[in-house]
Amino acid sequence: MTETLNWDHTMVDVTNLQDTIDYFNSKGLAFTPGGHHEYWGTKNALDYFGLNYIELLTVANKEKAKAFPYENNSAIHDAVEDYFAGIQRITTIAIRTDNIEETHRRLKGLGLNVGDITDGKRVDPAGKLIQWKIFYVDDELVNHLPAPFFIQWSEDDDKRREDLKKQGLIKFHPAGDLFVKQAIFNVSDPEEAAKQWSALLQAEVVSEGDTYTINIGNKQLVFTAGVENRLFKLIFHGAKQPEKLQLGQIRFELTDKE
Repeated sequence: MTETLNWDHTMVDVTNLQDTIDYFNSKGLAFTPGGHHEYWGTKNALDYFGLNYIELLTVANKEKAKAFPYENNSAIHDAVEDYFAGIQRITTIAIRTDNIEETHRRLKGLGLNVGDITDGKRVDPAGKLIQWKIFYVDDELVNHLPAPFFIQWSEDDDKRREDLKKQGLIKFHPAGDLFVKQAIFNVSDPEEAAKQWSALLQAEVVSEGDTYTINIGNKQLVFTAGVENRLFKLIFHGAKQPEKLQLGQIRFELTDKE
């Protein structure tokens, strides 16, 4: 069995969801409320760039959010900790798989501590039930770099794209014909970090000097030297005018490249 892997979405931890929506939408993005995750006690807002999207995540129910463990929920748990610490930043990315059981089996074979495959769901503002299967990697990578997590949606890509367009979620952005092109990771050991992500994604690493790049579809994960050991910023192509946006530690760079 094989898997097809794609960069599905990017997790961004925020402390005030509406303020964050207002800031980025004033700059030409188009976030809309996504709904509540009742189990986790969280809520989100989403902005789609085709099937790839950005998720702003915050706490909706403090008691529920505090209650669940790190195990099997690593990225959500980190977002909750950021909320209570007053930190706003990009966390990690979700990888979409078309065979989540095979992806799970393969990563376990690499010796990683992976959580169970669980069912996820939320009700969007229109009342539509959104469902998926998901699992988290409970290990951190080199120098505490958060690992990605893996998701499989209940609908295939073509059906999801059609539904998202009908709902008006895949739409024109005032800032331009935007799409997310690169995730820039600032890490203390770029070579090792890229090697670990390469194993997770079964993708080749291309090196140029001290920069290491992994291609995933038409997008790139770029690992460069830095002290943050985080996904540092997202680079967008297709903007009408170049602009650098920052809110807390969240950094988006809009470029006019095609």
